[in-house]
Amino acid sequence: MTTPERQLRLLQIACLLVVLASIKVSLMIHKVPRGTGLVQVVVVVLALASAVQGFTLQNKIVKGRSQRRTKSSTPFTRWRAGNLVRLAFATAVGLWGLVLRENGGEVWLVDALFALSLLLLAIWQPGPVPDASTAQ
Repeated sequence: MTTPERQLRLLQIACLLVVLASIKVSLMIHKVPRGTGLVQVVVVVLALASAVQGFTLQNKIVKGRSQRRTKSSTPFTRWRAGNLVRLAFATAVGLWGLVLRENGGEVWLVDALFALSLLLLAIWQPGPVPDASTAQ
């Protein structure tokens, strides 16, 4: 495993720890679930958008479809940024679960967001590392 892959794996572990800590905090919250309020619906939509954006935005970054490509943008920097974005959005799904729990969301829905976050983080693979010296 190369150094960039190792660094991303360490970040993956840190993200998993953040989600696990969020689960522990949510277990300490004793709010009675309320109906489906507007805040809860917005939080669920944002969580699902985070899950989808993790995949779509990573592909856009890696393929470099930006109109303003700079000289510092190489296949390696785009690969690294794409992976960081995907890890961040996968972690965000779990954090949205905590926000939903704080707002009295249904326990099954909160658990589903935590499970989705853990699943996204568990199945994440960095992919092949492009050559850091090539410019594109």
